[in-house]
Amino acid sequence: MAENECDLLVVGGGPGGYTAAIRGAQKGLKTVLVEKGSLGGTCLNRGCVPTKSLLQDTGMITAVRTCRFLKGDMKISVQRIAERKGLVVEGSRQWVRNVLSGNGVATMLGKASFNGPKTLKVEATDGSTKEIGASKIVLATGAVEDYGAGLQVDGQNICSTDDALSLKSIPRRLAVVGAGNRGVEFASIYRNLGVSVVLIEKDKRVLPRLHPELADRYKKALLDRKIGVLTRTTVLEAHESPDVGVTLTLEGEKGRHEVQVDKVLLTGHRHPRYEGLGLASAGLSPVDRVVEHDAALETAVEGIYVIGDAAGPPYYAHKAISHALVAVDHILGNKDSHESLFVPNCIYGDPEVATVGLTEEQALKAGRSVRVGEFHFVGNGRAGTMGVDQGLVLMVSDSKTREILGVHIMGPQATELISLATMAMQNGIDLEGIKKTVFAHPTLAETFFEAALATDGEAIHLLVNGERHEPGD
Repeated sequence: MAENECDLLVVGGGPGGYTAAIRGAQKGLKTVLVEKGSLGGTCLNRGCVPTKSLLQDTGMITAVRTCRFLKGDMKISVQRIAERKGLVVEGSRQWVRNVLSGNGVATMLGKASFNGPKTLKVEATDGSTKEIGASKIVLATGAVEDYGAGLQVDGQNICSTDDALSLKSIPRRLAVVGAGNRGVEFASIYRNLGVSVVLIEKDKRVLPRLHPELADRYKKALLDRKIGVLTRTTVLEAHESPDVGVTLTLEGEKGRHEVQVDKVLLTGHRHPRYEGLGLASAGLSPVDRVVEHDAALETAVEGIYVIGDAAGPPYYAHKAISHALVAVDHILGNKDSHESLFVPNCIYGDPEVATVGLTEEQALKAGRSVRVGEFHFVGNGRAGTMGVDQGLVLMVSDSKTREILGVHIMGPQATELISLATMAMQNGIDLEGIKKTVFAHPTLAETFFEAALATDGEAIHLLVNGERHEPGD
């Protein structure tokens, strides 16, 4: 094989891209990874990792301030919080570099664009150009932010999530436009720092894609933390002034009104990033902004795959990682049909929320016979030791087949607990399988067990004050 040819060429070094490259190399494929920016993609550099670092550190501030047996206040160094976040990100980047190198993946820094279906030109950061041919190509180019018409990010008063991660200055008042996953996470971070925060959401609920009951409970949790919430509200315009910061003109249920803040954070929405790839040269053309693909992530051009954010919503790093394994498995010769993957949705705010599968309403619309098991964290011993009594687990199942159709969790470490549900659903473990499993005590995982028991009215640590209304009753 010539030096400028390889078995597998991966474009994009985020979680999906580097996972595909590592797995390909592990299986004996001569693999090249091309990344135009920093390894780790949005997740590691501007998303998952830095936001969770800030949530961890600022959450500690709130925990100490609200602790019943500590007195006085503390001196907080925003600079050191930012420095630790930077160290976490750089450490993660270096780890990815080491793992790629250790597995024999050749990494190139530069911009890749198609010359043909199986060749790409790479413009390296040093100005040189190289053409690479590949038997198989994986596009893991991520997604780009889209803030729509109207407000424009300027990095000063009207900020993107990238700007909000910099922590160069802490405003007194912050408006977060968009109460989706990122919106509530940033609201939590800045509220932990003592900022007066208002969330503005055009939908009727915060976290619009969430189970309605959990979304309503989450709104109450936000209000309890003194975070303002404006739903069914649209931002019409913003007026910036040196004296008052930013004045937002809003349209809500009660008509127009204004809100004055120091800074505005736009969360926007995302769509796949293909700019500069020259897809037409490969015979590809996006449809509704997405390159079409089959269950194995292979596009209409044989041997070209698209994974992760580049494959369209939902935009989760864990989806990209699972996509990478599916695509490489197919490249290695497994041509069998690929079963659908259950992909959890995780929200790392305060409290945490995580869901996978169907709500009861969705299950009923799908023609299923539905039962719901509900268990509250107030009945969990481990949650009690943590001083947390807020939240619940909802387990949606089919009353005839006993299949788990969906699980919805709000409470401590919900983003960890949801993997129990995802594993059960992906591997066909039904209610009976969960009920005969031994869960360690005291653990938060017992809430998952108790929700399964509650489906049949058998929960142990549940104070029953009446029966939960079942959809369709």
